[in-house]
Amino acid sequence: MSRESCVTATEKRYWLSTAVSFVVSGHDLQPEEVTALLGIEPTGTRSPGPSRWSRPGDTDGLWGIRCDSNLTHDFREQLAHVLSIMESKKDELTRLVGRGYDVTVDFYGFAGNDCVLTLRPDEVERIAALGFPLKVAANMNER
Repeated sequence: MSRESCVTATEKRYWLSTAVSFVVSGHDLQPEEVTALLGIEPTGTRSPGPSRWSRPGDTDGLWGIRCDSNLTHDFREQLAHVLSIMESKKDELTRLVGRGYDVTVDFYGFAGNDCVLTLRPDEVERIAALGFPLKVAANMNER
């Protein structure tokens, strides 16, 4: 085992290849209507119906903004970017929830064994102030 691959018991390892997103979803969601309401372009969309990229039975339409390593490798910068957009569009996102759509803040990354993803109190406060659910998906494969 090389020295680089050894981690001491007190040394923290952090998630790799993180991405932070916000997603609007719904069974009848039409992505172009969300784009028009929010006045911003998504980084990804899906019209309602089956998709080979989704879990079986997941046919919801999706509209989302994703910040990943294409913008920055720093998780905190990814989170700040997405939260800033959501905060500026909170009223519009709340209206979408009122129409029956779901709005979530999503974290994704490669966690591996004993890896951590930490949030500062101010980040937790910003997420909570939005009032939308937080989803965390950790890929447990070693990277």
